[in-house]
Amino acid sequence: MKPITTSPRSAKELPCFECAEGRLLPIRADYTTSSPSIGEVTIPDVPMLRCDRCGDTVIGDEGNRLIDAWLDHCANIITPEEVQSFLTKYRLTQKEASTITGLGEKNLSRWLTGRARPSVSVSNFLRVLLADESAFELLRQRNFSGRRISASYPSSDRTPDEEEKTVLKQIDYPKLVELQVVRDTRSPQERRTQLCRWARCGDLLEFRRKMETRMESMAAFKDTRQKANPVSAGLWVCLGEEAGRNLETQPYHRDHLREAVKRIRNLTTRPLTETARVVQSELANAGVALVFVPIMKESALRGCTGLVTQNKALIIHGLKYRSLSQFWIILFHEIAHLLLHISDPGQSISDYEEASTDLHEAQADEWAHDTLASRDLELEFLANHPKPQPWDLEHYARQLHVHPAIAAEVLNRRAGEEVISFAFLRKRGLFPQLSESETEALMATSSFSGSSAVPI
Repeated sequence: MKPITTSPRSAKELPCFECAEGRLLPIRADYTTSSPSIGEVTIPDVPMLRCDRCGDTVIGDEGNRLIDAWLDHCANIITPEEVQSFLTKYRLTQKEASTITGLGEKNLSRWLTGRARPSVSVSNFLRVLLADESAFELLRQRNFSGRRISASYPSSDRTPDEEEKTVLKQIDYPKLVELQVVRDTRSPQERRTQLCRWARCGDLLEFRRKMETRMESMAAFKDTRQKANPVSAGLWVCLGEEAGRNLETQPYHRDHLREAVKRIRNLTTRPLTETARVVQSELANAGVALVFVPIMKESALRGCTGLVTQNKALIIHGLKYRSLSQFWIILFHEIAHLLLHISDPGQSISDYEEASTDLHEAQADEWAHDTLASRDLELEFLANHPKPQPWDLEHYARQLHVHPAIAAEVLNRRAGEEVISFAFLRKRGLFPQLSESETEALMATSSFSGSSAVPI
């Protein structure tokens, strides 16, 4: 055994829990334990506390994490990232994966968050399914005759039945063609085939079920005044998740995101086409993938966010209204959900009929507005300018260090009325809209290429 070394870190001295006379001092020493799968193991240099009188040893959270990580490595336990890769590859929700594998939805959730570790046999089982698509298909179809089959989507190539036709009507197929997700065709049978291949579904009823469950893993900002259907909304989220997987990020950390917010806010006075890449880079360094997905027919979502894994967050932005102020307010609204409400992968925010009546949405709005435009400065501004003119707004925006459009939008939203006319501001060039070419340039920063599960 290695000699015990006293940790160089200073720590608050604790009384010994065993003898009550000695002091628990931080040390680093080898620790020996046993595991049913790998036998006896010695982990080197484990941080722990040891009594200077009776020698009783206490292992804290840091030591236990190191021991768990060492045992996982020795036993080759599957990682949370690999479990997520399994769900991602086959486009499964945790509930769907639980039904197919029989492993239990709560177990999958614990493995994804790292709160629990699967056994060696479960790790091997999931790795086989991840590596061998035909093995997964055998399990999914419960075909255990020994005859190897290839995954086939759809399960039969035919004209959609009446129920499937209702699903097709809910999908903005031309937009998917524009994004090069599917091939252009007017044939209902071919459209059915294209969609089932992309989503790895046996038929369009399974496609509908998958799309309807996508919202369960994201906090979505809905436009409740727009006609919506869950298939189109779920498809929009799926596209955002696909684009997010194509963006590399550093490990997600809330403190890093808070620091990134301060730097990103300083970009609000500059043109979006110049700053979009910088914003994406700042967020990626904090572990957040920012992607842009065009609004589709009846998708009714402005943005949504969630933790894809414990190490990666995702924000999907729809560039609703093509407005500079809406870009920033929606972005900060989604960041607010990450900082205030979301701590686990798959965590969602309950559905709502009206955003103004939902506590989480109201809190996200308040955080976004306060971060972009200080309420204290606003009160001072309104006291001095009860009927503000455009030049007053420009001076106020310079004080805030934001674009006048953002200052005006927050001002009017808080008041619940147009304190200063948007139409008047547009005439003076103080409330810019994104042109079609500018919108396309922003959308081009997100990639959907290679997103289909089966070549089409």
